[in-house]
Amino acid sequence: MSKPAKQTVSAERVRRHVQNRSNPVARLTPAKLARILDAFDAGNIRDAALLWQRILERDDQAITCSGKRIRGTPGLNWEILTLDKSPEAQQHKEALEYFYRNVAVRNALERNERGGLRLLIKQILSAIGLRFAAHEIVWQPGEGGRMTAQFNFIPLQFFENTTGELRFLETDEAQTGTAMDEKFGPDGWMVACGDGLMRGGSVAYQLKRTPLYAWVNYCDKFGTPPLHGQTDAAKGSDEWNTLRDALAGYGEDLALITSLAAKISPLELKNAGNTPHPALVDRMDRAVSRIWTGGDLSTMSQGGGGAVGSEPQQDDLGKLQAEDAAMVTDTLQEYVDRVVIRYLFGTDQPLAYFELQTPAKLDTERELKIDTFLIGAGVPRGKRELQERYNRPEMEDDDEAAEKSGTVPGFGGVPAINEAANAKAALFKAGAIKSLQAAQLAAFRPLITRIANVADLPDDEFDTALVQLRADLPGMAGQILSKDSTGALAKVWESILGPALVSGAAEAAKRQAK
Repeated sequence: MSKPAKQTVSAERVRRHVQNRSNPVARLTPAKLARILDAFDAGNIRDAALLWQRILERDDQAITCSGKRIRGTPGLNWEILTLDKSPEAQQHKEALEYFYRNVAVRNALERNERGGLRLLIKQILSAIGLRFAAHEIVWQPGEGGRMTAQFNFIPLQFFENTTGELRFLETDEAQTGTAMDEKFGPDGWMVACGDGLMRGGSVAYQLKRTPLYAWVNYCDKFGTPPLHGQTDAAKGSDEWNTLRDALAGYGEDLALITSLAAKISPLELKNAGNTPHPALVDRMDRAVSRIWTGGDLSTMSQGGGGAVGSEPQQDDLGKLQAEDAAMVTDTLQEYVDRVVIRYLFGTDQPLAYFELQTPAKLDTERELKIDTFLIGAGVPRGKRELQERYNRPEMEDDDEAAEKSGTVPGFGGVPAINEAANAKAALFKAGAIKSLQAAQLAAFRPLITRIANVADLPDDEFDTALVQLRADLPGMAGQILSKDSTGALAKVWESILGPALVSGAAEAAKRQAK
């Protein structure tokens, strides 16, 4: 086991940073937020980073929406792809596979946060909300021409961006930072750039925060009706004082005592029963949802409380996650793959590269039915093509092959031949299946070709072509059956069913005789 790499952000600085950390949300006002956002645009990003992180930790809507956007991406499959089939490309691939399987990932501020590639991807994705995600890379060459590294995630408040490039702040009080190459070395750092959604997200939070607090205060003040005690006792008498103490015992601020002859008319607030606070809070929650996911959350959809999100929203979220996966892929290819290949093989032209597979939208049931039909009808389909379509990796050399299903592909899943059965019956069944498959393929070839052509169409043409195919199926089936009434398929069925019928009748006669 390699020795843990030393981190640039020392334990002493972490201690002072944590102890001096304040709550940037506590006294947040629209004017203060405007200054923070302007400072971020000018390159002074510390205050914005601290504010955005706190909002993402405490606001329920920000937690939900950012999690919905980010949580699934670190779990996507990854692979090392090659540019060609040369031995050099295979060597590059093996080197990168070893590297990514053995990376160590740390958080410079949260020292308990440790992991591997999955955690690294999660940290990179923080750039979606915060605009940047920075890592220190400590390279760790190993034996046998291998290499790995430790990635130290450094939160954004430790940097400034006044020159258009992140620079490391040596102290929490510093205003001007040190260039990344100077601080970490030319290949010792990595910066991912994302959308920075918290610029808009913090505005929505501030606009929600004001009516939310006003709503809470309104409920605190008017949520419980005031108490009005009436008595004909003289003020200051024992009976009066007893009633006063009873009202005070309820702990209500809005309580009063009057004589029976007194009259007090309450001040009624206009539209007191229809406050604007819920609508404003809901509007900002929806804004946060749109910022992060491209649409309202399913639980907040207009016109109902369904648990399932709308199809357009799921489409938007899938496209966003595909872009996020591409951002991770580009970042690691630029900052990691090139360095590993250059160090191990002395070339700046990698023949293999990391790719985080995008979450392609696949109608698995539809595709499976089409592929099963085509294979059963004898239309060749490549094994590698099917593995890629259904996101199934190739079997490793040391793995054990799964057993076959026990059925012969074809219409209806014809039971496989039982090897222990009578040899003559087995040969008959095998010949019958072979003949039937060939006849089916010949009879249904026009339909098979039509389905294959529809399956290969792009998404924007597929639905229209499928509707037309469904409309044409009765006519095509009628043509197939009418043409084959005395054709090859009918003769095959006759050759199979005739002997089978005779054999079955003979077997039944034998059983009756017994």
